[in-house]
Amino acid sequence: MKNVTFSRVCEIFNNLESTASRNEMTSILSSFYKDLNKEDSQILSYLILGRVVPFFVNKEFNYSEKSFVSLLGDILKVGGRKENIGKKRNELGDIGDTLEYFVKELKYKSGGLFLEEIYEILWKIVKTYGTGSVEKKNGIIADTLKKLSPLEAKYFARIVCGSLRFGVNSKTLLDVFSFVVQGDKGIREELDRAYGAYADIGYICSLVVENTKEEVEKNLKGVRIEPGVPVLSRLVERVATFEEVFERLGDSVLVQSKYDGLRCQIHKYEKGELRHKESVWLKYLESEDNSSLFSSVENKYEVKLFTRNLEDVTEMFPEVVESAMAIDRDSFILDSEVLGWNSKIEKFLTFQETMQRRRKYDVKNMRESIPVKAMAFDILYLDSVDISEKDTEERVEILNTLSVGGAIDKDKTVEVKSVEELYEVFNRTVAKGHEGVIVKQKIGTYLPGVRNYEWIKLKKSMESKLVDSIDLVAVGYSFGSGRRSSLGVGAILGALYNEDNNTFEAICNVGTGFSDDQLKNTFKSFEGDIVKKKPNNVEVEKSLIPDVWVEPRIVFTVEADEISMKKGKRSLSLRFPRLIEWGRDKGITEATSVKELESMYEKQKKVEKSK
Repeated sequence: MKNVTFSRVCEIFNNLESTASRNEMTSILSSFYKDLNKEDSQILSYLILGRVVPFFVNKEFNYSEKSFVSLLGDILKVGGRKENIGKKRNELGDIGDTLEYFVKELKYKSGGLFLEEIYEILWKIVKTYGTGSVEKKNGIIADTLKKLSPLEAKYFARIVCGSLRFGVNSKTLLDVFSFVVQGDKGIREELDRAYGAYADIGYICSLVVENTKEEVEKNLKGVRIEPGVPVLSRLVERVATFEEVFERLGDSVLVQSKYDGLRCQIHKYEKGELRHKESVWLKYLESEDNSSLFSSVENKYEVKLFTRNLEDVTEMFPEVVESAMAIDRDSFILDSEVLGWNSKIEKFLTFQETMQRRRKYDVKNMRESIPVKAMAFDILYLDSVDISEKDTEERVEILNTLSVGGAIDKDKTVEVKSVEELYEVFNRTVAKGHEGVIVKQKIGTYLPGVRNYEWIKLKKSMESKLVDSIDLVAVGYSFGSGRRSSLGVGAILGALYNEDNNTFEAICNVGTGFSDDQLKNTFKSFEGDIVKKKPNNVEVEKSLIPDVWVEPRIVFTVEADEISMKKGKRSLSLRFPRLIEWGRDKGITEATSVKELESMYEKQKKVEKSK
């Protein structure tokens, strides 16, 4: 198949942006993918997500909307014109539309660049850093804009700023890949399993495009967990009562602490063990010094730390890396929770204090002021063997044979055989300051990215009607009135994730629980996410329409007095929602789903009846 032009890609993007139907978007993309070769299809998959690499590789554009505005100002000055570029950006509500407007004024025309050529240009931007990097990036981008049409400039700018803004995410792409193969979602389960084990969307794409259905099925079955590539985190379910745990899991269960920290996978492997087959991005990294993938030649091993969002946080937690290096095994993948640790009183710190360690700068001082511990509770891989398909009970036994120390510890796993014992362990754990417990079925494999009743969480909040806290996605905000009007944000519009159509359903406004400083910081966190109209992947009723729309990106946690049914409607709402945590380390598709809230509503009714 021939290489595709960037102009054609932008036409597809434009069609997607003007399409409200999620099914139609899937149809447009799947038809387009069928005409692409493997390399272009991989490139497209990354660019749709605003990347040139998978999420777990630390390669960013580091070029902001403000930089685009400044660059446009410089270009227009050269042309003898004076424009308030920033004002036009605010008027249009999007940096892509702003570029389209001014490139049209500049009369730039398409140079017919291929998608692969744009990808190489984007890599030049990514690989430009250090002293004078902004000026060098400006030069690369200015030269590129001269070869782009207004429409191409629009989407080029959006890609560099990390948001194409038509609501396509990795789950949408998995739908698309299934449609490419057989015209429906028939192999979505196989795709989910493969992506869960090997979270590189471009690699999964390469197993689909230009292959027969039989070849695709064989390829997907062959995907295995490998150190160096994060695995989607196994998720947990909720129940209404302690008794329900045994009804679902049997007479004997495993219980571990539920921590309020940062979910973290710890990968250790020999340098030669890391491999990325069919990865279009790898050759661009190999042309560098490989420092982002491999440590110094003196060290035989490499350690990587990944969050549940697939972010590489290795540099932020050097004490965990050192402790992993010290474990006398050639390779492993541990699932853990990283928490701030006060060694003087031997107590874990709060989530907010732990999250301060996520800074990319001043790591040495932060390490001293807020040391951390990684509490390992599962093991997926050991000494070149994938053990994720062993039963939970066996994996815990293997984990317990591992000799750890320093900043890595193992969570204590307790076998419990009665409701009374479970209450006792729960109360003992909560008394230590933890959120609650995770109860696990003894039999069952580690299912990446899957949420079912084999793993159940019991939290302190079960004492109230709500049963559990709720994770919402911010999709807009209201200005507020009185004193709050000066803070920029008065209340946040929160949405649930709808798994059936990959959209976000707005459910309530949340203004309680924020301090003034939090609201100011919240306003700043929306910079670059503000859009003029409702995002395509957001659904909202008229009574909840906000003053300002934002792209779904930030997940925040709330609690409420109860879940209520709206009068005359079948939809649910939250009664007196209030903020617990802003900016959770979760992807937007990991937020509480519509189905989960419906299930929580039923559990709430069960609790009310039992009282």
